[in-house]
Amino acid sequence: MRVWQKRDYWLFYGMIATAVICFFTHFYVGMFLLYLAATLYVGAVVLVLFGIGKRNAIKKGYYREAKRIGLERTFVIPYNESDDEIWFELHLMEPVEKRKSTPVRVLRQYTRDLKRLYDFAKMYPKKRVVFVGTTHQTLTAIAMKEAKRLGLDYEIAPSIHDQSAPMTKKEWRGVLRKMYGGDQKIRAPAKGEWRTLIVRVENP
Repeated sequence: MRVWQKRDYWLFYGMIATAVICFFTHFYVGMFLLYLAATLYVGAVVLVLFGIGKRNAIKKGYYREAKRIGLERTFVIPYNESDDEIWFELHLMEPVEKRKSTPVRVLRQYTRDLKRLYDFAKMYPKKRVVFVGTTHQTLTAIAMKEAKRLGLDYEIAPSIHDQSAPMTKKEWRGVLRKMYGGDQKIRAPAKGEWRTLIVRVENP
């Protein structure tokens, strides 16, 4: 969804820039450019608002499913399924509570979610449930420790699966503001510090 969001904003800025050019050149070329500028402006606004609404609706659906299975800080997206196996992509959930969180609280919620995901996988009607998550080294280390404790098969992928996961410093600051209210000064992970962890849960 982050790729979708970035694409929408690039289109928005491109359409607005074209609309501005059309507006200022219509004095010399003709009124049709003014109509084109108005159409582009309205189209850009509608594009962004529609994208925001659609993404929020999709996230709310995943959040509801996450709450149904008892998750606090994560949600899963099924994306690959066969007769015997299903793959889920694991994502962090943006905070919905009004009170500020803390890094310690987020890590505790994340750790509890890993155990709940294991329970969810053991009850799932497939012989194998695979979780895939792309995140920075702190959460990757926690997930590996939990997978080892539970005796699960896990591996670090040779390349990251979700290319949109690594964040710029600006995007990282935005996440910190959402999670902690901007009070935390946590260093943004370098691009090379992001990993994709694959964990497999086998069912009898």
